[in-house]
Amino acid sequence: MLLLNKKLWALLSAMLILSFTACSDDDSDSPINSGEESSIEALVLNQGSWSKNLGSISVVYRNGMVNPDIFRQVNNRPLGDVAQSIEEINGKYFVTLSNSKKIEIIAPESFRSLGTILYPKEGNPQQIVAISDNEAIVSDIKNQLVRIKTVAPYDKPLEYISIPSAIQYMAVLNNKLFGLSKQGLYVFDLDRINAQSVRQIPNIKSSEETSTCKMLVDKNKKLWVLMNEKDGIVLKCVDPIQEKSVASHKLPFVSEEDIKPGDVWAGVSYNRTDIDPTLTWIYFNVQTCTIKSSWSGVSTQQSVYRMNVETGKFELYRDVPGISMMYGFGVNSEGDVFICDCLDYSSQRVISVNSRKTK
Repeated sequence: MLLLNKKLWALLSAMLILSFTACSDDDSDSPINSGEESSIEALVLNQGSWSKNLGSISVVYRNGMVNPDIFRQVNNRPLGDVAQSIEEINGKYFVTLSNSKKIEIIAPESFRSLGTILYPKEGNPQQIVAISDNEAIVSDIKNQLVRIKTVAPYDKPLEYISIPSAIQYMAVLNNKLFGLSKQGLYVFDLDRINAQSVRQIPNIKSSEETSTCKMLVDKNKKLWVLMNEKDGIVLKCVDPIQEKSVASHKLPFVSEEDIKPGDVWAGVSYNRTDIDPTLTWIYFNVQTCTIKSSWSGVSTQQSVYRMNVETGKFELYRDVPGISMMYGFGVNSEGDVFICDCLDYSSQRVISVNSRKTK
């Protein structure tokens, strides 16, 4: 998963969380000296192999150097098992560790652990979103939401909230919590987050292929959700006040009969989404045709497309040949696209930078 300029880009499985950030140098415990610190490009949260306790945080510098597993260096212990997401709340990093059933709170300046929230009950924490100055909600694959404190002293969860279907990604708008599930888009009032008060927008839902897509908030304070349909990629816009879909834009797939190099062939399993710093362009990845032949059929590559939230216009941002298992991407403040390629699920991971200047 990627954290870029204090924004998160979620990546699953080999799980790179790339975070473009700037850290201060006022903590003497920091393993980063001030010269290196000023050149930090991103943080990378690596999920690690299941049950191996290999979740980790790495620091990526602008010169291409990487300081791996910095949490272990500073705290003399592993981060935990199956790192799932990272979010900056109240000036601290909150990292969910799904298989460790815990949330680690970390100082950005030094990567020191400031506390740990342990789940005394069943749970596998996923994503996290602040709902007030001192509380947050954590999604979970166990058909529940978990309320936690985001100010010290950190303790066990405040509340377990049963819900009809598991939620992965969430967003807060207009004093409401939106959570995307496979049954529909759930809506809760922030002061009544419970199964009895939930509303559902049924025509907007996630699937296995899009469960890794973030919901995005644009400059008009509208919510966007990506859905894969049989004949194209659809981006649906939700008005948080009306609690309904108010716009839908489709990027159609081209049939094998008509396809030619450069055309959009299909979506991508475990797709990714992001929005640019102006909150105007939504980015996502698709498969595009490279070669069509009578004997081998359609050959494809991954490509990044984007859509303007004002016009609904789609355009190719750039092709990304050679990416085999895109496990996340993000766009930094300069418009550069960062792509994480898992390669083989175990040890090989690559982060490629596609500058908008060399598009």
